[in-house]
Amino acid sequence: MSSPPAERRPWLLGPAPDLLLGCGLGYAALVLGLAALGTGMTTVSGWLPLVILVTGIPHYGATLVRVYATADARRRYARYAFGLGALVWGTFVASLYSPRLGALFITLYLTWSPWHYTGQNFGLAMMFLRRAGATVSPGLRRLVHASFVLSFVPVLANIHRAGSGGSDPLYAASEGYRFAPLGIPEGVFAVVLGLAGLGYAVTTGVMLWQLGRQGKLGRFAPAIALVASQAAWFVLPVVLGWFSPALYGPGGPTALAFIWVAIAHSVQYLWISLYYARSSGSVRATGRATLGYFGVTVLAGAALWVVPAFLCAPGALGFLPFESGLGLLVAAAVNVHHFILDGAIWKLRHAPVGGVLVAQATAAPEIARSKPAGSSWPGRAALALVGGVAVVCWVVSAWEKEIGGRRAVAAGDLGRLEIAARRLALVGRDGPRIHVSLGKLAARKGDQGRALAEFRKSLALHPTPEAWIGIGKIHEARRELEPARDAYGAAIALDPRDATALDHLAGVLLALGDWEQAVATSYRAALHAPDQPAIRRRYDELLGRLAAPPEEGAADEIVVRAEAEELR
Repeated sequence: MSSPPAERRPWLLGPAPDLLLGCGLGYAALVLGLAALGTGMTTVSGWLPLVILVTGIPHYGATLVRVYATADARRRYARYAFGLGALVWGTFVASLYSPRLGALFITLYLTWSPWHYTGQNFGLAMMFLRRAGATVSPGLRRLVHASFVLSFVPVLANIHRAGSGGSDPLYAASEGYRFAPLGIPEGVFAVVLGLAGLGYAVTTGVMLWQLGRQGKLGRFAPAIALVASQAAWFVLPVVLGWFSPALYGPGGPTALAFIWVAIAHSVQYLWISLYYARSSGSVRATGRATLGYFGVTVLAGAALWVVPAFLCAPGALGFLPFESGLGLLVAAAVNVHHFILDGAIWKLRHAPVGGVLVAQATAAPEIARSKPAGSSWPGRAALALVGGVAVVCWVVSAWEKEIGGRRAVAAGDLGRLEIAARRLALVGRDGPRIHVSLGKLAARKGDQGRALAEFRKSLALHPTPEAWIGIGKIHEARRELEPARDAYGAAIALDPRDATALDHLAGVLLALGDWEQAVATSYRAALHAPDQPAIRRRYDELLGRLAAPPEEGAADEIVVRAEAEELR
């Protein structure tokens, strides 16, 4: 007599954790809550690194454990772990010396990220469909795949719209190391958004109809929730951001939507990694074992993120500050290698993975036959030491940037800001921004000598328009007009669209008697600051003061020349 077939279990850890953590509904609840409360980016952004420490960091660590923890895994994934890994980190090192290569590397990372999230959602949806006993024909699989791909198209087009890399601080570290969008024109973007939206709606509707023909849709709830999450992650932000910039713009309550998506993806990854580790037998299904596994992933992930940045910081082996490009380059290297490794280790058609995630086996043939790396006391000690120091550096950096940095600046506390600068330098996070803040506070308190010294420290780390503007303001206050002119000119050379530098330079030029250049420069300042009426008002006042220029119509001619210069 044959035994009855085993009952299919569509859930992994249970309905509530699967829907909230694995299927992304927790993300939707969080973002809707923040939007309802009207929570702005500045309210929570300072503490996001601590959230990422317990979500994003261990999600990278979980991949490291899968790939590097055993000799069997290292042999199986050697090409991805070592060969392609060397290529990725070699590109990172080369990018330190080539801003153009660095921009391409950063652009690859930020473009690949939403595709990586999409691929994970698609894989999980297929897993849930098969666990629920759905008949996944080639046609149905193509429909599911098309639904996820078409939901990715709007976000791809959106991040590559003309000018998309210039306003979001997520995308820009400095003039050289920044996201470089393709520059899709608005008209083309609208067409792409319309076609992708129509295709997505039709494809998703047909997919749901086909699933409905196989029985009640409730049995496919996890897969349908993932389809909904994909729309919430990528489709809705683009559509609502286009029609309602106040909601999804840089200052809106959901301005951090992309960061929340990354966090939701990380939580999702930890959820599936924990289930796999338990089901494959590498982690026992106990609270203590689960906590130990989580701790190892935090230590490994923190080391991966912090050690390269620390070694390559100014004052160590490098010269590029974290905030001026090094941070984005580390993120690009960590993520691109992570994407490559994930593509190798999470294939449902691979027997050990499919056996655990789809066939619902209790153990996987892939279970390591050798002791995991770090199981001996030297390995555990090395991981604890390096990872522990990395965690401390991460926490100190987050704390000092928020408490010792942003809040100290708001309170005008120069002493606390000085402490933050020293501590950030100790953990490899010294950068031009905090010295600009120190310079501004010192100038506000009347210590111009200290202010100049801080602005010059900032320039020594990495030239920025803000530091040159600070120097220019001090010279201007001292009526040292030519040094002030040169400082503002240096700021404009770094960023020709910096309205503040242009506005101040116009005033200095007028004081020096060069009224033609003053009018042209003031016009450029007003052109690049349409949301700053004070700059426009000063331009109008300047024209009014020149009611009788040497030749009639000369001011108009200057403006025409300035417009032509901007077009060039």
